[in-house]
Amino acid sequence: MIRTLSARLFFLTALWAIIATAAVAWFLTTSYRKDAEENLRARLTANLYNIMGSVTPGKEGGLSGAPDLRDSRFLRPASGYYWSVSALGGPGSLRSQSLSGGAIPMPEGANFNASFQREFVATDDLGQALIGIEARAFLGEGNELYTFAITANRQEVDEQVALFVRQLLIVLSLFALGFILVAFFLVRIGLAPLKRATRKLGDIREGRAERITGGFPLEIQPLIDETNALIDSNRNVIERARTQVGNLAHSLKTPLAVLRNEAGEAGPGLRSVIEQQVQLMQGQIQSYLERAMIAARAGTVTSRTEIRPALERLVRVMKKLNPELAFDLELDTPILAFAGEQQDFEEMAGNLLENAAKFAKSRISISAKVDGGRLLVAIADDGPGMTEEEIARAVRRGQRIDETKPGSGLGLSIVRDITAEYNGALSFARSPPGGLVAKLDLPAA
Repeated sequence: MIRTLSARLFFLTALWAIIATAAVAWFLTTSYRKDAEENLRARLTANLYNIMGSVTPGKEGGLSGAPDLRDSRFLRPASGYYWSVSALGGPGSLRSQSLSGGAIPMPEGANFNASFQREFVATDDLGQALIGIEARAFLGEGNELYTFAITANRQEVDEQVALFVRQLLIVLSLFALGFILVAFFLVRIGLAPLKRATRKLGDIREGRAERITGGFPLEIQPLIDETNALIDSNRNVIERARTQVGNLAHSLKTPLAVLRNEAGEAGPGLRSVIEQQVQLMQGQIQSYLERAMIAARAGTVTSRTEIRPALERLVRVMKKLNPELAFDLELDTPILAFAGEQQDFEEMAGNLLENAAKFAKSRISISAKVDGGRLLVAIADDGPGMTEEEIARAVRRGQRIDETKPGSGLGLSIVRDITAEYNGALSFARSPPGGLVAKLDLPAA
């Protein structure tokens, strides 16, 4: 199946050129053969009348005359060019030298027209195909009816037509080839604006541009305008979502602060319940606000983040906070990009690095590569690692494996939520040094 528009147009144009060329070749060949045979019959008819005017009845029923047809083929034996005159029911007859004493094979059943003439085809003793004309007429003032016949070799017509066909095929083949080449360049030039629009859409997807700019043909410009309008609408939706998220966070901050203050004046039991519920509400609000912001950012078509500078910034920060640890950064290629917002990538990688730094003994390794359109990031430490039960508990919001380490227990669940919004995955395994390796599977830009 042809999947590209340019290939489809080129294929249809080339197919039409081949069909049209074949049809023209058939029509011209048929017309040429018909004209060649009609011209041959016209010459034979003229020569037949020449014979009829050159022959006279002789004495005692014989025939006399020497027709000069000015064609040496009527003198060459077995040439296929023959003529003969004979009396119907009488002994008198004349023949061309090419007959060599033989007779023209006359078929039976062919009817004469109103002028007492008929056309026929026959085969001579040598197997040559002949085209002939026969006429019957009276000579002089007598009542004797004579038959006049003349033939030509049909093979010469066939050879003439074959030569014409060869020359015609060469000319038409060159024309068809030129037509196909011109069609190829016309398709490329005609579809160039679509390719330019595709490149500009790629620039938007890769984050190098925000709109499709430049002039396009009238047939394409409405599509460009609608695409730009869709991008603007998408950007407005994202901005509104971010604004509403901020407004919601601000509006809930004061009621929660009031509840926390009121809890200070309550009894120990009630204060513990209120503080626990306020903390739970803050965690839930923070979780859903983050998910709303992530969903808004993940919906944009212009998201792109170069991960090398982002990881290098995170590593510099972690080195300052953990000077006793060594950080190894290894990227598969110099340019790797995440199809998403920078702050989301830094949130995921930062949480995992912070987690690894809590448990690492001396070294943390960060690697990244692209495989099948997916960005794979791995962060490994040489700490004690975790069991499968501990990993299952770690990704639950608010769960902490080691209560002696600082933190709220929200880091891994936040990473899990962000990866889910980008249709990614977060997984854990044992690292080669014996610690834990966290793996991110994200869409690559």
